[in-house]
Amino acid sequence: MGKTLGYARISSDQGQDAASQKAMLETLGAIVVFVDVGSGSKLTGRVQLEAALRLLEPGDTLLALHPDRLARDTGDLLTIAKRVIEQKAVLRINDPHIVMDGTDMMAEVLLTIMGMVGMMEKHFIRARQKRGIDAAKLKGLYKGRPPTISPDAVRELRQQGLGATEIAKRLQISRASVYRMFDS
Repeated sequence: MGKTLGYARISSDQGQDAASQKAMLETLGAIVVFVDVGSGSKLTGRVQLEAALRLLEPGDTLLALHPDRLARDTGDLLTIAKRVIEQKAVLRINDPHIVMDGTDMMAEVLLTIMGMVGMMEKHFIRARQKRGIDAAKLKGLYKGRPPTISPDAVRELRQQGLGATEIAKRLQISRASVYRMFDS
């Protein structure tokens, strides 16, 4: 019998805590729990997930509480499952109960459906966020992200005869940002 590695993810450490996920994973048998902080919408940058996948050996189990803790995209969820199975390990999700070891087609179908649900949820979250921003803009409450570039600094360097590339280097910003300042 192999070891069970737990995986938890929280979207943000602002007001969220992975402690409850970690405790539940340990209760379910995880000997160690890997925790990422960040969006589940893409796999890149998920250092702890990568560490857990690298440590898996034949007979081990990767355990997550819900499919959306692993990924909010069908392709990413199936990519993770494939990597686990290629290492002759098992992917186990607690709710809904899914055990994927590469031998049960229904587990793959259920995982695919759950990935699609996660993608829909991601879409609905973005749509609600956009509606909220649009409503705030109408009330004059939303101005967007505050500028990180001083237009005066860009203008001053431009008046000194510097080109966009040199201005970007000096201010440590992109050339595209410099060009946007030229237009404004």
